[in-house]
Amino acid sequence: MKSIYVTRLMLFLNSVMLMTLPVEVDAMSHPLDTTIALATVFPEHEDRVGKACQGERIFVDREYVFAELPSFLSEAHYLVGSMADGNRIVPVTEGTVLMVTPLVGQEGSQEEALLADGFERVFYPSFTLFEGQGVSIGVFKKEVKFQRFRLKHVVYDGWAVPFFNVSELPSFATPAEVVWSPDNEYAIETRLWQGCPSIDRTGSRLWGAWFSGGTREPDVGNYGIVSYRDPNTEWVDPAMVIVHPDTNVRVMDTQLWTDPNGSLWVFWVQNTGPKGFDGIWGTWAIRIDNPEADEPIWTEPRRLCHGLTRNKPIVLSSGEWLLPSYDWISHQSAVYISEDEGKNWTLQGGPFNKPTSNFYEHMCVQLKDGNIWMLQRNIQESLSTDKGKTWISLKKVKGLASANSRVFISRLRSGNLLLIYNDSTQGKKRKNLTARLSTDEGKTWSSTLLLDERDDVSYPDMVQDEEGIIYVCYDRSRRGEKEILLATFTEEDIVQGQFAGKQSRQKELISKGKDKK
Repeated sequence: MKSIYVTRLMLFLNSVMLMTLPVEVDAMSHPLDTTIALATVFPEHEDRVGKACQGERIFVDREYVFAELPSFLSEAHYLVGSMADGNRIVPVTEGTVLMVTPLVGQEGSQEEALLADGFERVFYPSFTLFEGQGVSIGVFKKEVKFQRFRLKHVVYDGWAVPFFNVSELPSFATPAEVVWSPDNEYAIETRLWQGCPSIDRTGSRLWGAWFSGGTREPDVGNYGIVSYRDPNTEWVDPAMVIVHPDTNVRVMDTQLWTDPNGSLWVFWVQNTGPKGFDGIWGTWAIRIDNPEADEPIWTEPRRLCHGLTRNKPIVLSSGEWLLPSYDWISHQSAVYISEDEGKNWTLQGGPFNKPTSNFYEHMCVQLKDGNIWMLQRNIQESLSTDKGKTWISLKKVKGLASANSRVFISRLRSGNLLLIYNDSTQGKKRKNLTARLSTDEGKTWSSTLLLDERDDVSYPDMVQDEEGIIYVCYDRSRRGEKEILLATFTEEDIVQGQFAGKQSRQKELISKGKDKK
C-alpha cells in the first residue's frame, strides 16, 4: 500500500462559512484531492475551544499538551474537553468533524463508539499527540448532514479530541435588510407557503406579521412579512419585508410587540442554513417610534440575544422587560431581562428541557403574587419566584391536553388570564383552536370559546385594545390553504361560549398565499 500524504490545512471562509481541507490519500481507498469541509461548531456556554498548536493544552483534566500535529490538524479548532468524562460538540453547519482517539483494544479507545455514531477511519499513520501517550491513535471523520432540518450533536466519552471549524456565522455578523413598501417580488400571489403569525396594535392601527419565502419552512429564501390595517381599510400586505442579503441566512418567526411607550417592536430570528436550523439562531429587532405614520422610521436592526423568540415579551411589575428566547444548544427555555427599556438584554435564567428536537416556544405571564408563570408547547409549565433567575422543573399542566404546537398566555385588562391553544386529545392533530378564561390565576379555566374547529390551525397570537376587543391571529394549512386568519371577540363572548358581540368575527382572512396549480 502506498504511503499516505496529507497536504497542509488551508483555512479560508467560503460562502457557507466552512473551512476546507484538501487531502491526498491512498488511491485504492479514496480519490485524490478530496476536499474536506470542516463543520462549524458552536461551543456550549462553559466549553473552551482552542486552536491546535504545539504546546497547547489538550484536556481540561490532564496536563497534556500537543507535541506533534500532522499538517492537516495544525491550527484547526478543537474542544478542550475532558479525558475522563463525557463530552458533547454541537455542529451548526454541515461539514466534517475529525476525531483523534486510541485505536480499538487500547486504553481509552472511543473507536467502537465513534464507528457506531457514523464515523469512519481515515488511513493515516499513528503519531504522538502528546508526550507519554503510550497508545496508538487513529483519525476518524464524520460527515454532518441535516436530518429533518436539524444537525445531530456529537457525543463521546473520555480519550478523544474533536477537530472542527469555529467561525462567526453570517447570521451573527450581518443584519437583514428592512424594506418598506417592497416591490412585487414579495406580493401575496408569489407565496408558496406562509405561517407563524403575530399581531399587535398601535393606536387605531392593527399590525400583523408572519414569514414566507421558498417552498416551505425552512427553505432558502425565507423572509419576514409585516402588514397593517387602518380602520375601515383593507390589509396592506406586505407593508414591510425583512430579507437577508446572504442566501445562506434565512429570516424566520417575525414577532410583534408594542412596548409601554407606544413604540412597535418587530422581532425576527436569523438562522444560517438554507434548508435547516443552525441551532444557535439569534433574535434581532427594530423599534418603530412612529408606527402610525405613512412612512414609519425604525431603528437600525440589532442582535439582542441567542436563541429563538416566538412569543411576546412581558413587563414586570417592577419595570423590567422579560424576553423569551429558546436556546437549542442547551435546551433551555431561556428568558433575557432588560433594565433599560430594551437597550440591553442579559440572560436571566430559564428551565431546562430534555434534549429533544422540539421548538418549545415558551411564554411568560406575571401572576398577582409576583411570581412568573411560564407555559410552552405540550402545555408544560414552570414557575419562578425571583424574576426569572431560577425555575422549578418543567411539568405537564394537569387538566389541559393539546397538540404539539405553540400556545399563547396573557393577562387581559380585566385582570383575568387568557389561554389560547389547540384543545385536542388527538396527539399531534392541530385542530380546535380554543380560547379559555381563568379568573383564579390559572388554577381553573371556567369559560371556553372555540375559535376554529378545523384541522391544521395553529400558532395563535393576541392583542387587546383599550375597549376590550380581543384580536387573535393564527395560521391555517401553511402549504395548503396558506391562510393567515383573524378572530375578533370580547371577554363576554368567552363567558357565553359564542361570538355574540357586535364586533365579533370568526375566521376572517388577513392573507392567503398562492393557490396550488
